[in-house]
Amino acid sequence: MNIDEPKHKNYDVVGPDGTIYNFVEGTKLHNVKIFAGKGTKFPLHEGVPEGLTKELGGKPENWQHAKGIGILNDSGEERKAEVHWFQEEKVGKVKFKVKEWLE
Repeated sequence: MNIDEPKHKNYDVVGPDGTIYNFVEGTKLHNVKIFAGKGTKFPLHEGVPEGLTKELGGKPENWQHAKGIGILNDSGEERKAEVHWFQEEKVGKVKFKVKEWLE
């Protein structure tokens, strides 16, 4: 899966307080790491891949949990954050959330 999404592609990213952010235009995710699920030695938490498959499609065995660094638009200000999401080869990247603000 290509970690560099086209510039026009953007995602809703849920902040710690439930606020929805988007990536700053042109931002690419950096330091991307798949840390659980397909291709890693760590499985996703019990029930997670089945729930994702039921909700979004794909195959339970293909889901991955990933993280990376991106720049989010916070009311016109740029904020760097560690962002986590799930991905599956046919579904794509979903359920983005801010894990930690880095500034």
